[in-house]
Amino acid sequence: MLKPFPLLLSLLLLPVVPVKAISPFSAPAIVAEDSPNAQIERSIRQVTVKITSEINRGSGIIIGKKGSIYLVLTNAHVTRGATTLQIQTHDGQTRTASIAPNSLLKDKDLALVEFSDTRDYPIAKIRAISPDAELDITVTGYSAETGQYTTDNGKIEQTSDRPLREGYSVGYSGDIVQGMSGGGIFFEDELIGINGRSAHPILSNYIYEDGTKPTDAEIQQMRAVNWGISLHTLLTYIRPEILSAYNLPLPQVNPDIETTAYTGYIAELETKAKGFTVRIDSSSKANGSGVIIAKKGNIYTVLTADHVLCENKEESQDAASKPCPDHTYTVVTSDGKTRNIEKSTIIRQEGVDLAVFQFESLDNYPVAEIANYNPNTDDFVFAAGFAKIGQNPSKWLFSGGRIKDQEMGLLLTRQSDLSNEQGAVLKSVSSLTGGYELVYTSITFGGMSGGAVLDSQGKVIGIHGRSEGAGGGKIQLGFSLGIPISTFIGLQERLKVKPQLLTTAQPQVSPQQKQEIIQAITGVIVPNTNAKADIWIERGGQLWRLRRSEEAIKAFDEAIKQNDPDNVYLAWYGKGLALFALDKYQPAIEALQQAINTLPKGEDLKEFHSSILQLQSNVYAVLGGFSTSAGREREARENYEQALTVINQAISLFPNSPRSYITKWSVLDSLERYDEGLAAINQAIDLAPRALWYVIRAKYYFFQQKYKLALDDYNKAIELNPNFAMAYSVRALHYSSQQKYDLALDDHNKAIELNPNYGLYYRGRGVLYRLQEKYELALADFNKAIDINPNDAKAYENRGGLYSYQQKYDLALSDFNKAIDLNRNFAKAYENRGNLYRRQQKYELALADYNKAIDINPNDAGAYASRGNLYSDLQKYELALADYNKAIELNSGYVFSAYFYRGILYYRQQKYDLALADLNKAIELNSNFSHFYFVRGDLYRLQKKYDLALADYSKAIDINPNYANAYYNRGNLYSDLQKYELALADYSKAIELDSNYAVAYYNRGELYRLQKKYDLALADYSKAIEINPNYAYAYINRGVLYYNQQKYDLALSDYSKAIEINPNYAMAYYNRGFVYALTRDFPKALADAEKASELYRQQGNEAGYQKAQKLISMIRQEMSKN
Repeated sequence: MLKPFPLLLSLLLLPVVPVKAISPFSAPAIVAEDSPNAQIERSIRQVTVKITSEINRGSGIIIGKKGSIYLVLTNAHVTRGATTLQIQTHDGQTRTASIAPNSLLKDKDLALVEFSDTRDYPIAKIRAISPDAELDITVTGYSAETGQYTTDNGKIEQTSDRPLREGYSVGYSGDIVQGMSGGGIFFEDELIGINGRSAHPILSNYIYEDGTKPTDAEIQQMRAVNWGISLHTLLTYIRPEILSAYNLPLPQVNPDIETTAYTGYIAELETKAKGFTVRIDSSSKANGSGVIIAKKGNIYTVLTADHVLCENKEESQDAASKPCPDHTYTVVTSDGKTRNIEKSTIIRQEGVDLAVFQFESLDNYPVAEIANYNPNTDDFVFAAGFAKIGQNPSKWLFSGGRIKDQEMGLLLTRQSDLSNEQGAVLKSVSSLTGGYELVYTSITFGGMSGGAVLDSQGKVIGIHGRSEGAGGGKIQLGFSLGIPISTFIGLQERLKVKPQLLTTAQPQVSPQQKQEIIQAITGVIVPNTNAKADIWIERGGQLWRLRRSEEAIKAFDEAIKQNDPDNVYLAWYGKGLALFALDKYQPAIEALQQAINTLPKGEDLKEFHSSILQLQSNVYAVLGGFSTSAGREREARENYEQALTVINQAISLFPNSPRSYITKWSVLDSLERYDEGLAAINQAIDLAPRALWYVIRAKYYFFQQKYKLALDDYNKAIELNPNFAMAYSVRALHYSSQQKYDLALDDHNKAIELNPNYGLYYRGRGVLYRLQEKYELALADFNKAIDINPNDAKAYENRGGLYSYQQKYDLALSDFNKAIDLNRNFAKAYENRGNLYRRQQKYELALADYNKAIDINPNDAGAYASRGNLYSDLQKYELALADYNKAIELNSGYVFSAYFYRGILYYRQQKYDLALADLNKAIELNSNFSHFYFVRGDLYRLQKKYDLALADYSKAIDINPNYANAYYNRGNLYSDLQKYELALADYSKAIELDSNYAVAYYNRGELYRLQKKYDLALADYSKAIEINPNYAYAYINRGVLYYNQQKYDLALSDYSKAIEINPNYAMAYYNRGFVYALTRDFPKALADAEKASELYRQQGNEAGYQKAQKLISMIRQEMSKN
């Protein structure tokens, strides 16, 4: 059988150059025995071993020891195909060795071999960092031809940040021969790599790891040198358990990410961004990025971050007062051309981290389109620029992510440097130092400062500036931060530039584009190779940004294992963030406590300590909310109290963070300690006026019925941030509660204009349209909300409520079912489905849904009130009363409805004093609900307190001028008081408001009949019957009208129809019998009169019975005459 090894070696190492050879057992004679060089040469020789097998010969380096087991590093091609391995050490001893199984995380031309020996052999010193070019080196190994230890000197000639296949990344000079594969590449006595491929091979098989090939020119350069694999590669890809077992050092790596080549829509966006993005290089060796925003003639204007052109800006917050260092700068455009930046063209604004400069060129470069609008939470964005990672050359990065709206984003960061004083600029609204207000999840690095923050259509909405740092700013952990274009627009006069392409239109993203963007974001590769703790922390933060929290936890755990006292607290903090994102609240609290326990002592970490406590308080508060929803009141209060204790600790450590006071307000609000809550929100506003803070306080005032103060705060929020959609949306709810529907509608429309892709705003407007009885418009808005988010359970519940009101019960039931399918714990959907079943008299189903709603949320006062209504319908008054009492006991924001419904129950039980007390209480709690006045007016009318009844009906109409029922009942009251003209006006108004109001037509017909306006009366009775063909009373009274007009056939027809509708309608039989008698049809007359008499008797109507008896007597007398 032919052995393959000569052919294999001919492809890897060529024995063509004479080399220095040393006997395995003799020391070199060219240096003094005790000289430093001799010591180095001896040490590297002692760690170099010869590896032989039945098919191959090579070399290796002893890199570790575990007990009596030694670990040797060599090339995979040295051991490939061998069944037995022999290792010979420097002392000539030979023993059997074996390959360490599953020792590498990735296929490289590396192998780890183990041998056992009780003798003590030296271990190579390992240099864990990647080697630099121009480094003087020594290469070692054993010649396959002579078997002798061989060495030569050389130099690192080439290094590549794009390794070749199998991990080759170090090109170097020096003479090597067959057998030296796996031998060492040393810098002095430190191992920096191993040999593998010689210069000038027969086959030029140079291919990068990603499958691409170098250019022909690059290949010629590669052929001229040997290629080895750096120790850094081994340490990166060796399995952690082997790394730990042999006490090998961790590699020095950068917190880089990998992105796949974009295609389709994302590739178009990236190409657009590359065209207008420039790289700004400094003589300090740093770099930044910039955006071409204007062109006039041959002059281009670039917008960037000020600290890119004045580098000390990054070093401290008071850097604005320092002079810029005397560096020179160049700008590199998309075609690779470099031009000097003339300092005279640079314009900056003190206090805002923005600057512009100009360069001149005859070449044609794209100009960026600028978009001035407030992005909304979870809008897609891309950060574009030239990332400078470690000592590597800068590289282009187009990094997708999601943005937070300007108000919520600043609440989510750890940054506390909120101020409304930005250098020489005093602003009415606060931002982070330098004007930072954009917060987004795109992964960014140094060198990208000054680059664009782009929306999903490639328009520039901000300038990237920095990332949240931790550990003295050395470790990225948190969000990326940028300056909104609105800030630049406000400064354009001072910066003496006007953007060439400006829009305010928000992007519309198609489903296909959205899917491509999501794939681009989720496709980011975060390495999971060996690294030091700080790198694992940054990786964890990157994965957290990408919403890959399970992976983030694993990364943080790797850092925790290393237990570096300088940064392990950050790993615990990051793990707490990731656990919180996964709704694992108790583990999150424990992780954050570990962060506190491991936090190094020092004044400089007080702010970070405060941030940890603030997050921990938020977690406790969320737990309190869950406990409340589950009806575990004691547990909920304990969680809220703990949240309050923790946030107070945060404030005591760092009292100038407005975010802490916002958290404190939220907790105090949950504990119903409203005055203290108000003090907390006031403190936040005093520290840093932001629109969101005012919206929060406005809601607080609103629920305390301090409506003017609430409105003032809503207005202030909009003044501070005119593009804050939420402020308009909540002010609309404020106006709606006060029945100022036109103002409410204007605000809903504005919110939708500012954020046309947010279903909640359409839902809000839909609810308003429903209140205005504009049902088609309401339906369109609910449909739009569902179209935007097909999983919006609340939108289905809203639409179901509308359908239910319109008596489209099948559609309503379908929507309630869908809402419940989407959210099995949606208590309100169960309650409203129960209301639907109650209307359909499916009482068992209704009761089951009410019970389910209460089971989900035992503190849902509305569900108790609704179940109480069901029990009231079933005349189970004690059960109904118990439920109303429970709803009142819960004292929710809607407790007024429980008082109202209990008042209705007392009304039914004719306990009028109790009913009146409850209705009064409901009105006291909610004086703007017209229906409460309407019902109390009915009670007063029943008690013949006509003045009070009239005042309540009028108040109901004043609150809601479109309340048809209130006009109708006031019309009835006027009719009782014989104020017929007023009654007539109210009936007419009710009909104007509701053209299908049959009973209003009927009662107006009665008034017309009394006024002897018979044609008008006839028209109204007929209209009532047209609207409601089963309206027996209307047939009776129209029959009377026909009778008076001696239209007996028509009268008989109407009385017969009334009897058909209600066979027990005594008056209808009496009237028809009377007409039959007049028309001399005595048998039919007698039968009807007797039927009327019997019904009156059964119904206990003595007067009717006597009247029927008289008719019977009259008929019999007439019949006897015949």
